[in-house]
Amino acid sequence: MVGAVRSLSWRVLLGALTLGVGLPLAGAAPSSSKSKDDLKVVAVVPFGSPSRYSEMGRNAQPTFITELVKSKKVRVVDEKRTKGVVDRFAREMSGMYDPKKIRQIGKFLKADYVVSGQISDTGDAFTMTVHVTNIETLELEMAEDVDFRGAAKMRVAVRTAAKKIAGLISQDEAGSGRHEAFLNIDARHFYDTADACIEALGGLDAWHYEGEIDEELENRRVHVKVSRGKPRPGLPLQVFEEGLGENDKPVGVVYVIEPDQRKGGFVAQWIKEQDKTKKKRGDFGLGARVSNAGYRYRIAIGELVDEAEDNEALVNMFREKLFEKLEESSSFIGKSEDSVTRVVTSLGRGPTRKKNLERLHHLGVDFVVEGKFIGSPGSRRADFKVISAVTGESWGTLRFETRI
Repeated sequence: MVGAVRSLSWRVLLGALTLGVGLPLAGAAPSSSKSKDDLKVVAVVPFGSPSRYSEMGRNAQPTFITELVKSKKVRVVDEKRTKGVVDRFAREMSGMYDPKKIRQIGKFLKADYVVSGQISDTGDAFTMTVHVTNIETLELEMAEDVDFRGAAKMRVAVRTAAKKIAGLISQDEAGSGRHEAFLNIDARHFYDTADACIEALGGLDAWHYEGEIDEELENRRVHVKVSRGKPRPGLPLQVFEEGLGENDKPVGVVYVIEPDQRKGGFVAQWIKEQDKTKKKRGDFGLGARVSNAGYRYRIAIGELVDEAEDNEALVNMFREKLFEKLEESSSFIGKSEDSVTRVVTSLGRGPTRKKNLERLHHLGVDFVVEGKFIGSPGSRRADFKVISAVTGESWGTLRFETRI
C-alpha cells in the first residue's frame, strides 16, 4: 500500500522575454522554413535565486540558453555578453526588472525578446517565474505557472518553458511533452500506485475453489459439486481434464451462475469465447475438475476520474502503468484491446450498461475496474469498484492512498 505524502509543487510563470539581433549569438541552425537571419533573437538574463546561498537562479539562465538553442527556432545571445550588459545596467538580484530596464537591456543586445525571472521557495515547493517580454512593444507575451516538486525537476521545468517560448516566438507552437503534465509528480509514484491497485485486486485470488462436474444441463450449463469453498456468481473457473493431476491442462472456462445448496454445489455456464485463451476445447465430461487454481483473471479498466483537477493526462498515465503491472502479475491479465477499450470506457447506465458488460464478457473480460481519484494532488486517494462482467454487480471496493 502506498502511503500518502504531502504534495510539493513548482510553478513556472512565463512572462517577460526580450530578444534582439546582432552581437555574439549562441549557434542556432535555421529551420527548414526560415533562414538563420530570419530567426528572432532572444536574450536570457540571470534569474533570481530563492536565497543568497542557492545556485538555482544562476543555473536557470544557462539551461534556458541551451534549450532555446536546441530548439533551432530562435537565435540566442551569448551568456557572457548578456551578463556584461546586465551588470552595466545594474542587475536586479531578484531577477525581476522594470519594463524600462528590460527595454534598455534588449536594445543594447539587439534582441527581439528578453527572458527574465526568478525562483522562489514557497515552503513546500519552489516557484519559477519566467517573464517573456517583446522589446518593441514591452508586452508580456507569455505567462504560465507549472508546479513541480523539487530541484531535480528544475531542468524539466526549464525545458518545458523553453519549448513553449521557442514555439511562441517562431509562431510554431510545440505540443506538450509527456513530462510536462507531471512536473509535480515523481514518475515512480505511478508505478507505486499501480502496485497498490494490484495488491488490492489480490482479494479476487484470495480463496481457492475446487469441485467437479457431476451433471450436464441444457443451454451450455453444468452442475459442479463443490469440494472446497463457495464461489460467488460471476466467478470464472477453469475446467481441467478428468483427474486431479497438477499438470492437467485446462480445456475451457465456466462461470458460476447460481448456487445450488440442495446438491452442495453450483450451476455454471460456458460461453462461445472470443478470447482464444479461454475457448472450450473438447467436451466437459462428468468428473472433470473445476478450479480457480492458476487462473489469471482478465481485467479491463473502465472510466477513471480525477476529482481534484480533472487531470486526464494523469489518469491515462496511471492506466498505462496499471496495464504494465497487470501483465507482470501471475494472477491477472490486462484486457487493453481496442475492441475492449471502446466498450469499457463508455459503459453507460441501465440497459445500455448491462448490454455493454455482456459484450465485454464475450470479449473475455472477467472484471472491470472503474472509479475515481479523490483528494489533493500528491496525496490522492483511489476509490475504485470491481464490477463482474457476468453479473454486472460490484464485487467490492478498492481503496488505497497514493502519491500522485
